Amino acid sequence: MRDIRALILLSAGAAVTSIVPPRWDGFMCRLLQRASQKLFPDRTRRMGELMARVLPQESPQRDPRRIALEHSSMQMEDMLGRVRGISVRGWRPEIEIEGLEYVRSALSRGRGVIVWSMRFSSATALKQAFFHAGLPLAHLSRVSHGASSMTKTGLGIVAPLYRRAENFYLADRVSIPMDGSLGYINTLKRHLRHNHCVNIFGEHRGRQNAPAKILGASKQFALGAPSLAWSEDAALLTACPLRLGPFRYRVVVGEEIPVDRSIGRKEFARRAVAEFARRLEEQIKSAPADWHGWSYWTPADAGFRDREQD
Repeated sequence: MRDIRALILLSAGAAVTSIVPPRWDGFMCRLLQRASQKLFPDRTRRMGELMARVLPQESPQRDPRRIALEHSSMQMEDMLGRVRGISVRGWRPEIEIEGLEYVRSALSRGRGVIVWSMRFSSATALKQAFFHAGLPLAHLSRVSHGASSMTKTGLGIVAPLYRRAENFYLADRVSIPMDGSLGYINTLKRHLRHNHCVNIFGEHRGRQNAPAKILGASKQFALGAPSLAWSEDAALLTACPLRLGPFRYRVVVGEEIPVDRSIGRKEFARRAVAEFARRLEEQIKSAPADWHGWSYWTPADAGFRDREQD
């Protein structure tokens, strides 16, 4: 049933956006948000309460309800952008990229670049930004990305349809298989040895992880991206797509995290995770409405700050 529901929603959304011109997108987003508020009236309230407990007092944005409403708008816009990306019209928001000089400088060394990304606003906008800069990404994702379940329908029909909005902008999609085999790592290494940009999202757990604190709570981060940078002597940069306004985005590329091969791979990866977490926390504080991570923040995480303050 989840597969059928997802397939209907994606197909219907693509059909509607094929007919409705992009100038109506703002109206459709507002309509979707109002419908969501009526169907799930407690969602925004609970999200606001979570943000009030987790965000530090010194955060520049401290109106939790307003942040929660903006977060809802961001999610609706991201969803609409994805279904429009599936349609024949495609999705073409305004996107700018900041810090592209870091990428080009790293590529000049000929060892490839790992773009260690954060889950903010629109992942599709991030991929579009690099594509339009002439640097399409080889993107790592699980084979189940976009699937509503692990069934043949979810993996074979729903997931490919969901990913269609992104695939046009990618040089390659490298999939982590269901059986956990590691052949995909060799594919990533080949991309780096051809001096390509490889995109890996950093807020996931992996086979090997290291803890780091985010907003007072301990989270586990995969060591894969920094470990790959260490083994291939590739550049390691962070990237974060931020929403500037309706259908307007800025992808912020941070300075390189220097790859120190004078220390062991695992030790370097742990230090890199700590730096990634520090940058992630800064971005959450400055743009809390844009962070998708609120959806996987647990009650225990929210209570951690309360115990610290007590």
